Amino acid sequence: MTDQALWGIATTAAGGEGLSDRSDWSTLTSDGTLPDSMIGSGFGFEYRSDLPMLTEAGIPAMRWTIDWSRLEPRPGHWDSDAVDHVADILKAARDTGIEVWAVLHDGPLPGWFSEDQRGFDDADGLRLTWPRHVDRVAETFGDLVAAWIPILDPYTRALEGHLVGSRPPYKAEPGKFLEALHTLHRASFEANRLLRSGTPPVVVCIDTCPVEPGVMSREPDERDAARKRVESVDRLRFGSWIRELNDGVISIPGLAEREIDGLAGAYDLVGFTYRGGSTLFADGTTGPYPIDAPVAPDGRAPWTEGLGVTIRRLADNFPGRKFALLGTGLTAPEDDWRAEVMAGSMLETQRAADDGIAVTHAFWESGIDGWTPECGFDVPDGVFDRSRNPRDSAQLLRATPR
Repeated sequence: MTDQALWGIATTAAGGEGLSDRSDWSTLTSDGTLPDSMIGSGFGFEYRSDLPMLTEAGIPAMRWTIDWSRLEPRPGHWDSDAVDHVADILKAARDTGIEVWAVLHDGPLPGWFSEDQRGFDDADGLRLTWPRHVDRVAETFGDLVAAWIPILDPYTRALEGHLVGSRPPYKAEPGKFLEALHTLHRASFEANRLLRSGTPPVVVCIDTCPVEPGVMSREPDERDAARKRVESVDRLRFGSWIRELNDGVISIPGLAEREIDGLAGAYDLVGFTYRGGSTLFADGTTGPYPIDAPVAPDGRAPWTEGLGVTIRRLADNFPGRKFALLGTGLTAPEDDWRAEVMAGSMLETQRAADDGIAVTHAFWESGIDGWTPECGFDVPDGVFDRSRNPRDSAQLLRATPR
């Protein structure tokens, strides 16, 4: 039996402070593609009172994004006010007893990097600009963070930007999607290589989603076709990480394999996000899993038993490693549903601990109602509302082991 996970809260840069007008996502709100993010939850302005409030609520840790587009609004120019602002937040968290797990990329990027320099798609962006940023962030804030997460949800980043085309750079090309996924794996490891010279542990992020084949008829070929689709997605989303972390090979189906020195066994913890399961049909359409599961307004279908399945799959494929649940949650108006999902998620991490699986931390998305790209401000996602009133679900976080 191992110690139970410490449960904290999580927020994105945009969710907590709104989108920077220098980010590549800023045009999405100005043209109406996404709802206006304004100042998010207001955490960027209210952190001096928010952090003691979270401490009083028994929350020991926070996943929080250091927004690159605010730090470096123009190439080579670091905004001193933004640097001081980030440092003030990190110091305030430390002084109130909250450890910060810092994310370096959670979606939005500086416009000059993403649009003018083609972002990670450009060789110089991957080999020069990104490492320079990582190095400077580590040097400036490394003594104030508890852990580093280089890239949050890399599969989702590649999917939305290069296959679905709903986020910058707005591509819908399968070949580009595979290349983007390959590049984000490399960018994450490049950050790990630089960050491991410091004290805070470096945590990889695998955005997990159990996928099951679905059928709409009794045709035997339909189930086989759906199963093949599921296997293909799973090789991309999960299988690639098995080859990478165990064998040191970046293996994206459809692209040449690339062996990288130091990649096998890289990262101090294996982190993962989990936001429900999915059913995949033979024609490529999707639905919730279980198929009759209720779907939240953001399109996700919570399935807490699937979290347990995911944790055990991780433990089976990465024996002896420590894990961290970097994000799970519920965006919905019903707090009793939120509490039910939270309690079920906590039960699964407890069961994992009882079985000797080390899940050191878990982060609930989110702490204070903020902005989400799917729902804007219309649907709550926090255990506190925007007026800082605690919901009943906040009591569950208070009751978890410290």
